[in-house]
Formats: sequence, structure tokens, C-alpha cells
Amino acid sequence: MAMGYVVYGRVWLGRSQRPFKKEVDAPSEKMAREKVLSLFGSHNGVKRSKIVIEKVERNG
Repeated sequence: MAMGYVVYGRVWLGRSQRPFKKEVDAPSEKMAREKVLSLFGSHNGVKRSKIVIEKVERNG
């Protein structure tokens, strides 16, 4: 059963770092982290090394 998670962090876009907040459905915190890394890679072409996940919270 998938639960909602909110993932907070920073991502390097060009020469600047931008904060982000993403809401994802995942069965665990580990999978929520993986999903965020995958989404940034596929949508923005950002490598995993350029993404810093600071906090993951269960939503609701």
C-alpha cells in the first residue's frame, strides 16, 4: 500500500542551487527518495549527484 511522503531538499540547476519540495506516493521512505531522484533525472536531466535530499516526512 502506497503512502504519501513529502521530500525536501536542494538541487543544482546550472550554477545555482534551488530548494524543492515534492509530494510523492511510495510504499516506504526509501522508495520516496528513489522516486524523487528518478523524477528529477527524467524531467530535468539532473544527475543524482546534483540532488541533496534533506528531509522526508510522511504526509498526513
